[in-house]
Amino acid sequence: MKLVKLSLAAIVAAGALTSVASAASLEEAIKNVDVTGYARYRFDSKDNNTGTNNAHRFTSDINFKAALDDNFFGVIGFRYDSVDASGERVDAQTNVGVYDEGNQEFGQTFNVRQFYLGYTAGNTTVTAGRQVLGTFFTDDMVGTGIKVLNSDISGLTLAAVAFDNLQADSDIGTLGYYSENGIPEKGVFIGSKGNELVVDRNLYGAAAIGSYDPVSFQLWYAALDSVAQLYALDVTVGASLGDVDLSLQAQAAGSSLWANKAAYYGTGTAVDLDDAKFWAAELGAKAFGFDGSVGYVQFDTDHISLISFEDQGSFIDAGEDLLNYTAFAGDNKYWFVTAGYTFADKVRVGADYVAGEGSSPDFTQDVDAYEAVARVDYKYSKKLNFKTWYSYIDRDNGKSDAKHLRFEARYNF
Repeated sequence: MKLVKLSLAAIVAAGALTSVASAASLEEAIKNVDVTGYARYRFDSKDNNTGTNNAHRFTSDINFKAALDDNFFGVIGFRYDSVDASGERVDAQTNVGVYDEGNQEFGQTFNVRQFYLGYTAGNTTVTAGRQVLGTFFTDDMVGTGIKVLNSDISGLTLAAVAFDNLQADSDIGTLGYYSENGIPEKGVFIGSKGNELVVDRNLYGAAAIGSYDPVSFQLWYAALDSVAQLYALDVTVGASLGDVDLSLQAQAAGSSLWANKAAYYGTGTAVDLDDAKFWAAELGAKAFGFDGSVGYVQFDTDHISLISFEDQGSFIDAGEDLLNYTAFAGDNKYWFVTAGYTFADKVRVGADYVAGEGSSPDFTQDVDAYEAVARVDYKYSKKLNFKTWYSYIDRDNGKSDAKHLRFEARYNF
C-alpha cells in the first residue's frame, strides 16, 4: 500500500471541505432559535439643585435561545449599554474599547450578558450559568449560578436559586465607602475580613409562586451570605364587575441582617445596620379607558437597612425617584395615588402623586416630601413604544428638591 503524505495546507483544506459538506444551511441553523430582547433609547435631564445633567443612553439586550439535543437548550445574551453626556463631547462613550466599562459595570459597553445551559424534564427546568437572577428582591441583575423551577402541582411553581459572582449593578443602594485611592465602591459592609463587597457574597433563595383565580401569590426567601436574609409575601386578588376590573394587592416583607456595621458612603465612617419591616397595599381599577390606583407603603428600621437588594425588585412602587427600598433609615411612610386615561388603545395620559415622610438622601434626618409625576405613553405598535415623563420632588427641612425629565423609545423583539 502506498502512503500519501499531505502538507499542512492540504490537511487544512481537506478539513474545510469536510466541514462545508456536512454544514447545515442557514435556514436549518436558525429555525430553532428564539430571539428575545429589546433596543431602547433614553434621554434624561436631572437637576438636584447642583446643576442640570443631561444624558443620552443607548441600551440593547438581545438573547438567543437554541434547542440542543434531547431536552437541553442554550441561551446566549448580548448587551450594549452606553451613556453619552448631552452636549459634551469629552464624556461621550459610544466607542467600544478596553477602557470603556459601559453604564452598569458589565466590563465594557458591548459584552456577553447571559450565557447558560438549560435542561427540561417534565415540569422541571434547570438552568446553569451566567443569567438574570429573577428573584423578588432584584430587577435585572445577573449572576453565575443555578436556577430550578418546578410546576408539578397545578397552578403552583416552586423555585430555588443559588448564585455567586453577582453583578455590581448601579441600582444596588446598599452602602459603600471611599477606598484608599478615593474611588467610591458600591455595596460595602464591615465583615469578618474588614471591608467586604456585598456583591462578592453568594445569594441563595427559594420561592412558591401560585395562581388560583381570582387569587395569586408569591412567597420568597433569600439569603445574601454574611449580609442579610430577606423575606416577602405578595398576595393579589382580582375581580371583574361588568366592565370594571378591580384588583387588591398586599405585601409584607422583612430583612434580618447578619452584618451589623457598614462603611457609610462618602465618609468611610462606620454606621449601624439593623433589621427592617415593610408592608404595603394597593387598590387598582380599570374601566372605559380610565385606570387608577391608591396605595400606602411603610418601611422602617432602627438604624439603616434594606428591603430590596437591587432596584425596587417586585415591591409595590409609585412615582419614579422618591421611594428607595435598597437603602433607608428610620421610619418611612408614604401614600400614593395614580390616574390615567388611554385614547383609542394608543395614547395614555396619566399622573402619579406620592407624599409622606422618609429618610433624607444622606440618612441624617426624617424629611417630609412629595413627588408629582406627569406621563404620556404612546403605543405605536405591539413592539414599538414611546414614553415621556416629568418628575418633581419637593423636600422640606432644607434638603434638595429634584427634577427629572425622561424621554424613551423602545422596540421589543
